[in-house]
Amino acid sequence: MLYLHKLGQSPGRVFLITLVLTLPALGSGWLGDDYIHYALLHPDIQIPRANDWSLFGLFSWVDATPERTRVLIDQGVIPWWTYEGFRYQFWRPLAELSHWLDHRLWRDSARLMHVHSLLWYLGLGWALYHLLRRSGMSLTACVAALAVYLWDSTHGLTLSWIANRNALMAALFGVLCVLEYIRWRESGVVYALALSLLWLLCSLFSGEIGISTCAYLGAYALMVDRSGPRRALLALWPYVVISVAWWVTYKLGNFGANNSDANYIDPVESPLSFLSNLGERIPVLLFAQFGLVPADVFGFNPESMTLFALVGMIFLALVALVLWPLLRNSAQARFWALGCVFAAVPISATVPADRNLLMVGIGASALSGMLFNALAQGELGSRLQRTGAYVLFVLHLMLAPLLMPLLSYSPVIWNQLMSLPMTKRMPVQSEQEQVLLFGMSMPIALATTPMRFAHRLTVPANAWFISSRHAEFTITRVAEDSIRIESSLGMIDEFEQTVRDLQREPLQLGQEVNTRAMTMTVVALDEAGSPAALDMRFHSRGARGAQDVVILYWDGEAFRRSPLPPLGERLRLDLTRAESAVR
Repeated sequence: MLYLHKLGQSPGRVFLITLVLTLPALGSGWLGDDYIHYALLHPDIQIPRANDWSLFGLFSWVDATPERTRVLIDQGVIPWWTYEGFRYQFWRPLAELSHWLDHRLWRDSARLMHVHSLLWYLGLGWALYHLLRRSGMSLTACVAALAVYLWDSTHGLTLSWIANRNALMAALFGVLCVLEYIRWRESGVVYALALSLLWLLCSLFSGEIGISTCAYLGAYALMVDRSGPRRALLALWPYVVISVAWWVTYKLGNFGANNSDANYIDPVESPLSFLSNLGERIPVLLFAQFGLVPADVFGFNPESMTLFALVGMIFLALVALVLWPLLRNSAQARFWALGCVFAAVPISATVPADRNLLMVGIGASALSGMLFNALAQGELGSRLQRTGAYVLFVLHLMLAPLLMPLLSYSPVIWNQLMSLPMTKRMPVQSEQEQVLLFGMSMPIALATTPMRFAHRLTVPANAWFISSRHAEFTITRVAEDSIRIESSLGMIDEFEQTVRDLQREPLQLGQEVNTRAMTMTVVALDEAGSPAALDMRFHSRGARGAQDVVILYWDGEAFRRSPLPPLGERLRLDLTRAESAVR
């Protein structure tokens, strides 16, 4: 265990290696929500304020306000079939301020934004090291745990996706909260309690993941506090008051998720749905944390979640067997283990993803550090436990560091996998154009406006995502300002129902979607309730009427454009051969 011995001599070496491993993040550019933040914080963009108490609306993507929803549909940021009650609104004022600072100082420099996020990550590592030392772990165990945490490849996207900085901030403030809480419980110093409560507020104001801080407070009270579990739990009342007050204010400020269970389950709005998912999601998340199998793999395959959860449980049972000597003999190990499991509960409100594992990883890395130290000291009795410890050592201190540079560069990989750069190739010719989009995936279509704006490309006046289906579409000009769109398949696939579950909130014949620039009417539905025909009327824009409306579609090889057909005539789009197109 020479490797572990050398690490244990200097935590500074861990930070230096971390810096090297995460350098690829500096060149990973922007991804997804980063472009939306760019638009929302740009002085030239006029988007109605979100109906909540957010500072800039950076995390209030859809707020179920009709006026704002209509603007977002016209800009192509959300599809026309988005359910009226659908909303994602998250309260992250400190994270918003950090992004506002980026855009005030270096709006067009993604590299400097990544430097900003990297500083938060290194700060998180610094705070964690001090927490581990404060908890009484040996120096070697602390440094090993620090290395496991900072080199954890599951943090790669968390670090390199700028819009996910809220998780880094919430985790840093959460660690500081637990650090001061332990200081208070050990010394009774009142200012430590005050600091701890302040850091808890900062964690909650950075991101919802901050509520996982309370997992470690409760675990410490149950497992370690010298006053005993009953008195220690009662002493947590100030933290309960802070958390409840935050949640009440959160809801009064109109934050939360609704009618969005495919991605986010609000525990208050949908408690049964939240509880029913815990049994599957917690094993998946812990399997990803200890086993390095990306949680995103499970998140993208919800139909196989039960199988993944069973595999995860078997793996976790083996991990528990390896950790058993520590868990049996050390209250400290039980504290970290219980905190790790408790921390997985809040993040089970969303689809399993590695980027949500920062708080779970605190307890997991501490356990790993203690395990590797026990292995080095010859304290593991059975061959099975030693073999398991070596496997975890290879996974977390050898394989994970090798993967970290790749995962730190993953925004570029995700952009390529989702073919998002193709938005730059769309043949938009004028800012006066109103564009109908066919045959491309929803992520590409909805990224068109913010990505083209950020890259200073021509942005159309309006962009409407009609359908991604590889079908035959017939577009008939029924009036000077109206068309009928007919499809050989339903126009909304299963993935696109994340913004409207057609089983729970079905579209109705004759249902209209009205925006400033158009009216969409459903005139035919297939057996699954997906629209098969639409009437679309363009609202007058001066003397030109619908003359600025153009059709953009992906035919399997390239983007094509076409004007609307003349009055009384039809245009046929055969996209059935485009199955390999941009998905």
